[in-house]
Formats: sequence, structure tokens, C-alpha cells
Amino acid sequence: MSMITKPIQINFKELRNVRQQNNNKIVYYSIKTNDIKTFNENINNKEFIRTLHDLDFTKEEFFKKCIDDDKFCIAISRLISKNASRQGSKDETEQLRTCNITSKQYGINITNLTATELRPTKNGEIISKKEMIDNSILKDSCLKSFDGKMNGKMNGFIAAKVSYGSGGHQDNVFEEMDTLAEWWKTYKCNTNEILIILIDTDLLHKMIRLKEKYRYVNNIMIFNHIELQQYIIDTYYDDDSI
Repeated sequence: MSMITKPIQINFKELRNVRQQNNNKIVYYSIKTNDIKTFNENINNKEFIRTLHDLDFTKEEFFKKCIDDDKFCIAISRLISKNASRQGSKDETEQLRTCNITSKQYGINITNLTATELRPTKNGEIISKKEMIDNSILKDSCLKSFDGKMNGKMNGFIAAKVSYGSGGHQDNVFEEMDTLAEWWKTYKCNTNEILIILIDTDLLHKMIRLKEKYRYVNNIMIFNHIELQQYIIDTYYDDDSI
């Protein structure tokens, strides 16, 4: 098998659009088939309650209206379905999976971590979920958990995010990543491990500003998913990776 010499490119913005369309369809068909379990699992419940209030509908009246009026059902499904931009963990999983397809051919294995598997604490430690429970460490004593771990020719951790558009939780992404990078600079700058900040975004001015801030910290690297793969290819291509 020959090595990948070009990064694999994913259009995360389009990926979200497709996922949103699928979310809408799932809600629509769950209404039409009276699949209440699927309906409840795929709606924004707060938005649903607000919709009932605004329309002055009971749940029974709402479902009857949807069955009787197909266009109403299509429109309302879009309103109350889960927002794809709030399902960031699916994007982050895809970021890491894609980068690992390339990286593993160059002697670097990237593994996904669960949302609570490994967290940095504010006093400079990295703890597991078990250690957090055993030592009664509160969540507010920790920073954002790591999303991935690297082993092999690169060792360390990855914090991953996909952020398109501004406003709401999107605005917190760069602040969260900046806090984590500052923590790494304070506690881990003299280690051989690397922190990868992996962000796919259209907020390029914020991305550039974050890169510049940590440009001279040797073991902090800030990339999007294409740049990370390209760095690995450029750095390790001449090695006997396979």
C-alpha cells in the first residue's frame, strides 16, 4: 500500500448542512409514523415546548395538525429538530478519524477519547474519569477535556473543534482553546509531548490570532484538519513509516 501524499479534505460546513437535513427528515418521519421515541430523541425539546406555547396547541393538537397538513409538518420539523451545529462531537470524531487515516501511515496513531476520559485540572494535572471520581475533583476544577491522543512519532493530545459562523456557543470556542493552550504553555512546555489545537472554522481572523499567540511555543501546534495532515506528510514522508 502506497502512502497518502495529499491531505484528505472534508467540507465540514457541508457535512453539517447534510446532517441538518437528515435531522429534519428524521423528525418529519417520526411524526408521520407516530414514532414518539424517535421524535423525542431528535428534537430540541425546549423549542418544541415554545412552539406549542406560541401556537396554543396541546401535544395532541400539534400531532393532529402535522398529520392533516403535510406542509405544516415539513416546516415545523425544521424548526424543532436538533441543530446540527450543536452536535459538535460528531464533527470532532470525523476530524480525528480523517487525520488518523493519513497519520497512521506515517507512524502516528490518533485515537478518540470520550468526553470525560482525560481532563486537565487547573492545578496542572491530567486526570482520568476514575481519578476525578476517586479524588472528588469537581468539573469546575478542570478545563476542556482532550478529544484525542497521539502515540508513535508524535506523542501528546489533541483538542478538536469545528466552528462555523459567530454567535452563541461558537464564540466560546476560541476562548476555550486559548485557555487550554495557555494551560499547556504553563505546565507542559518543557515536556516532549505535543498539544495539537485542531480547529476547522471560517472565523479565520480568530484562527490567525490564536496561531500567532502560540507561534513560539515549540510543543503547541494549531492546525485545521488539512494543515495537520500536511504537517505530518511534510515532516515524516522520508521516514520508513511503513
